[in-house]
Amino acid sequence: MKLAIATLAVGALLGLILGVPLGRRVERVAWFADATTARARITGWLIRDVARLALTAVVVAAVAVFTIWALAR
Repeated sequence: MKLAIATLAVGALLGLILGVPLGRRVERVAWFADATTARARITGWLIRDVARLALTAVVVAAVAVFTIWALAR
């Protein structure tokens, strides 16, 4: 986040000093980098949540199978 803000500031300065197109390009690169970082963070959260859900389902299934096996004996 700090990198994106710094890059946006540099882009704004370059836009003022060298002309608008170069500054906008730098700002666009910063925006894409920030969006990519956010997507990676969300993907990591999704993978973590799905892994927890899968682990919980495996534990519940194992307990159910053990309980049925113990009652059937």
